[in-house]
Amino acid sequence: MHITADTMTASRSAIIKEIAASPLKINLMELGFLPGKTITLNHAAPMGGPMAFLMDETLLALRKSEAALIEVQLL
Repeated sequence: MHITADTMTASRSAIIKEIAASPLKINLMELGFLPGKTITLNHAAPMGGPMAFLMDETLLALRKSEAALIEVQLL
């Protein structure tokens, strides 16, 4: 079963397993979303708005469609 970052619930942590093939893959990796890194969902805006992830003491916001490219394993 593949779980993606866009399905995480608030305050839940996960380890990044893989970034899906997409034109945005390089951009996400440049931001630090790399396999093996731990991310925590800090906040998700209502109505499918942006999601804020905490990673290495940095808060990064992604669109829900971008978070859907990040395959994770929940902790």
